[in-house]
Formats: sequence, structure tokens, C-alpha cells
Amino acid sequence: MKSFLQSQKAQMAIEYMLLLMVVVSIVLIGFPKYLPQTRNAANTYFNRMVVGIMGKPNPCGDGFCDPNFEKKDCSCGVDCGGCAFSHP
Repeated sequence: MKSFLQSQKAQMAIEYMLLLMVVVSIVLIGFPKYLPQTRNAANTYFNRMVVGIMGKPNPCGDGFCDPNFEKKDCSCGVDCGGCAFSHP
């Protein structure tokens, strides 16, 4: 009877190892296929979230004078052509 129980335990261990081998092989076969898609999706999500968290980038220095966000003083003289320094 003891020999029968030991063979049952050995059979269960072998079955679990075979099941583990199947799962690992499926993961390794699918890994190269889905990794680039996952990386691209993560990069897209990151880029969208950065804009959502930090807001739009500063428009000053983009070559266009936006009167809603840029003033013609020294705060953004590059785009709006302001900021003339006078020497005494």
C-alpha cells in the first residue's frame, strides 16, 4: 500500500511539472509577439498622462505670438517682439 501512495505522489508531481512546462512554453512563445504591442501601448499611455498631469507645454519660444498666453513684454519677447532694453 505504501508503494502505491508513493507512486501517486510521484505521478502528481510529474503532472504538475508537465502543466508548468506547458504554461511556460505558451508564455515564451507569446512573449516576442506581444511585447512590442505592450511597449507601444505603455508609451502611448505615458505620453498622454504626462500632458494630462503637467499641462500643455509653454508656448513661449514656438515662433508664434499667442495673445491669450503670451504678452509683448519681457516674459516672452522671443515670439512677440517685445522686451527692448534701454541703456541710460
